[in-house]
Amino acid sequence: MRLGSTDQTESEVIQGILVCDCGRNYSIQAGIPQMIYPDALLPSDEEFKQKYDKGAEQYDTGLDWLFKSFYEDEKAVRSGMLDLLNLRPGMRVLEVGCGTGKDSLHIIARLEDQGELYVLDISSAMIRFAKRRLADSAIPIEFVLSNAAYLPFADGYFDAAFHFGGLNTFGEVRRALAEMTRVVRVGGKVVVGDEGIAPWLRQKTFGRILMNANPLYKHRPPIECLPENVCNVGLRWILGNAFYLIDYGVGTGAPRVDVDLPIPGKGDSLRSRYAARKRP
Repeated sequence: MRLGSTDQTESEVIQGILVCDCGRNYSIQAGIPQMIYPDALLPSDEEFKQKYDKGAEQYDTGLDWLFKSFYEDEKAVRSGMLDLLNLRPGMRVLEVGCGTGKDSLHIIARLEDQGELYVLDISSAMIRFAKRRLADSAIPIEFVLSNAAYLPFADGYFDAAFHFGGLNTFGEVRRALAEMTRVVRVGGKVVVGDEGIAPWLRQKTFGRILMNANPLYKHRPPIECLPENVCNVGLRWILGNAFYLIDYGVGTGAPRVDVDLPIPGKGDSLRSRYAARKRP
């Protein structure tokens, strides 16, 4: 599945139309499929799309200031997040919300010259910036303009998916997490994160100052939005305990439990106890 593939080689597909099995047609501009769906975005998605379109060229300046303000080494933080994906050469990886491509560089380095990277963003300006930054990549890269809640990929197509820095602003967080999980194979990994002051710091002066400066720091990890087929879920805080990070594996379905197994010494089961509670 190579986006933009036709009878022409990838390098020749600069402008054109991508025809999908679903019957929808998407334009290709400067080699980038325009796959945002639906055409009318939710207010939050539209707001931040416009914000990133306007601020793409200055975005890295703000990131440099952010890591400096927390006395953190940017390279070490990004590397630590990607450690959770267990990347190996030859993997096919999806990065949702690639921004200017800073994390993409670290992913490429881990795949060496034997993998594939798909980078996706809702902002056309961000995608163009990332495409310039990653122009010398040693592995194939597909650039896609799309939103996280409607990923244009088949089930289980990727070995891993990564997103950091925009989850709080998504119009459909639950759906976006379900989509990132859907497109990763069983046994693969997903890592997501964004601003969110750690619980033990929210009432401290540290937390109050940050939440006053940026309301996005008030967000809490959306653990309750994870789909039921995730497993080995991890939750941690990074960057001065001001950002949450969720990592998990993709399982085959909902967890299993034998609800009919008799409880030792009781004579009943989990199912019978549940049924008894439901009786009027």
